Amino acid sequence: MPNTKLTKQKGSKYWRLFVQKDGKYKVAYRHESKQLLKKKRAEIQTQSIDINALIAKRTFVDVYKEFAEYKLSLGDNKDLGGKPASMEAYMGNFRKHIAPSFDHAILVNEITVKIAIAFFTKLRGNGVSWITCNNVVKSFLTCLKYAKREEYITSVGSMEDFKAKDIPELVSKNPSEMKYRKTPMIKFNEADRLFKYFDPLNKKDPVIKDYRNFVIVALFLFTGMRLSELRGLKWKAIDLVNKTITVELTLVGAVEGYGKRDGSRRTYPIHPVLFLILTEWKAKHTRHFTPSKISWVIPTLLKTEEYVVPVAERTITDMLNLAYDALGFATVKLVQCKDRPDQKRVQVIKSQFGHAPTKTFRHFASTSLLDAQSSNEALNDNFITNYIGHKDIKTTRGIYGDHKDLHIGAEHQAKVDKALLNAIPLGIDKFSENN
Repeated sequence: MPNTKLTKQKGSKYWRLFVQKDGKYKVAYRHESKQLLKKKRAEIQTQSIDINALIAKRTFVDVYKEFAEYKLSLGDNKDLGGKPASMEAYMGNFRKHIAPSFDHAILVNEITVKIAIAFFTKLRGNGVSWITCNNVVKSFLTCLKYAKREEYITSVGSMEDFKAKDIPELVSKNPSEMKYRKTPMIKFNEADRLFKYFDPLNKKDPVIKDYRNFVIVALFLFTGMRLSELRGLKWKAIDLVNKTITVELTLVGAVEGYGKRDGSRRTYPIHPVLFLILTEWKAKHTRHFTPSKISWVIPTLLKTEEYVVPVAERTITDMLNLAYDALGFATVKLVQCKDRPDQKRVQVIKSQFGHAPTKTFRHFASTSLLDAQSSNEALNDNFITNYIGHKDIKTTRGIYGDHKDLHIGAEHQAKVDKALLNAIPLGIDKFSENN
């Protein structure tokens, strides 16, 4: 009779049944129901099922489902680093594409680049976008690595080298179709208008909420912080003596974390204007909450709560979308909340910054620093990557700083015209006559 053990990892909702073979325990089954796995254990013990044969017969579809469920458990566990939205994508891949379209007879140890190409082509034939096909098939490798860790397979095989853009039969005739959608960047004059829109000095009778909202926008504009980093910011992370900000804690929903990448955890100098804004906010923040001491830099402002919490993500995004609407950058409307009829929520009809209104600021800050780099030796690559929170300058340059239109307007266009005339001085007299 083979030795077995039934375990459940801390924070996971799934039980796993291990069976010993050749001195090692290997996962035979995984399920939420402990009772079901007890029955499986009884079957194994009474029938002496060969665990190696059992594992060898695992299909890729079954393993991918198990892998997706495992990813969901990481997202649900507040002690782990999985971001819920990212983890849910794997189950989306399974339900929308793999379960209905992948051959259920193919075993997990039979996955090759050839099979991946065939599935990619099948999805394309089903009308799936190139980007989605690439995301789904790329996730095969992550699934296979999970299968290797669980000892279902001994190697991930040729999928280690899968790159759709390098495979001729997968390359799209339309190159733009293979590019990920670029996050729209707020231009300099638009950022200036947004800054002035929230500046309490431009309001008749500013209240504490106006000052808090101004600090939120200022932090976004001057630092390019992620939304999770801004919400997780505490006063102990702001050194007003040495004029630095340390970004370490993040907050997604109510789940605390420590950044999505190594480069996310960083300390960098505070912009001189932001320093003045934070200093003023510190004084108003202290007066508002006295005698309590609130550690969050951007908290809710209700002093009647027993425990003051950081401002909600929806509060920030609604605030920005309403401002974008007022400035002509978006069109929004207020609609009744289904679960709370006494309240209304902001619905975005259209916005030049899409449905993630805070992402544009990382691109703005990155592009601003990179544009100024050539004329200021202090802004070297290490400074910029640390300031933005990237591990590699290639990420900053290639994705977040890959914008050519920081400035717009007649004044900037005149500078561009002058620069081009100086660079290619042909027909200057003709240009002068027409201007």
